[in-house]
Amino acid sequence: MYLKNTSPAPMPGMEGWQAAAFRISGDKAYFVGCGFYGAQDTLCDDAGRHYFKECYIQGSIDFIFGNGRSMYKGCELHSIARRFGSIAAHARTSPDEKTGFAFVNCRVTGTGPLYVGRAMGQYSRIVYSFTYFDDIVARGGWDDWDHLSNKNKYV
Repeated sequence: MYLKNTSPAPMPGMEGWQAAAFRISGDKAYFVGCGFYGAQDTLCDDAGRHYFKECYIQGSIDFIFGNGRSMYKGCELHSIARRFGSIAAHARTSPDEKTGFAFVNCRVTGTGPLYVGRAMGQYSRIVYSFTYFDDIVARGGWDDWDHLSNKNKYV
């Protein structure tokens, strides 16, 4: 199964052109071998606990975003960014929230430069473990959206 936004996609790197292919807000969702195709904001991992296994997720800017508590295992995260891009933007706003994105045994491929994450909230949580990256990661790796409160504490 694959999910694809069939409306005209914006050119990668365009600002202000959200085109979510899929939004998940339910709890305990499980996706295996799915494809999610888009440009900016491809997959809205909004809320709840989710497991993505061996999925293909394509985008340019914040192509995985939201405040879910999700595991991505064995997935390919493919960037189509031109000027700049970012894989994930997490929206955790409190240190007490049990949310975050974990990418385990994944592959990051495509074009860049690309940030591995951007802070949508002061306590954004994005973890990469045993993940391969093409040579496309932007210098510094992380974008705080120029908010002092979003400065990274651990990279």
